[in-house]
Amino acid sequence: MIANLRLITCTTAFALALAACDTKKTEPAPSPAESNAKLIKEHFQLLNEHELKPLIAQYDTKAVIVTSDYPGELHGQPGADQVFHQTFYVSPDAKYLVGNTIINDTVAVVEYDVIGLREGHDSPIRYDVRNCSVFKIKDNKIISEATYVNSKLYNAK
Repeated sequence: MIANLRLITCTTAFALALAACDTKKTEPAPSPAESNAKLIKEHFQLLNEHELKPLIAQYDTKAVIVTSDYPGELHGQPGADQVFHQTFYVSPDAKYLVGNTIINDTVAVVEYDVIGLREGHDSPIRYDVRNCSVFKIKDNKIISEATYVNSKLYNAK
């Protein structure tokens, strides 16, 4: 009787231990560079969809944003909100076409065109602007962004 009880106890313990083992293969965690590439891809998708709230949420609360459209620095999510509110208001049909990217564990450099219509004096003006943004990223948040612009305006009626 005691031998049978020990056998049942050992069998039960073995079954529980076996059930606790995860036999599924787990995918390795993405590298920081892969995570940053995903963040930047989402960033430009959100820009193209003009999705303000999730776009702003990508920025750290202490992020530093510098762009030629504003004097000085803008800070955190309120700064991102100010930039993108203005951007989406001025050109509600703007599209962001990503060209070259360089992405590593802490930095993403993205060269892209912004095309759209902007209201002129008597008619809309079609524009094409070449931008280059340098993003510093930490813990899947943008901690700084510096955007450089090379403007070329094309008039169209």
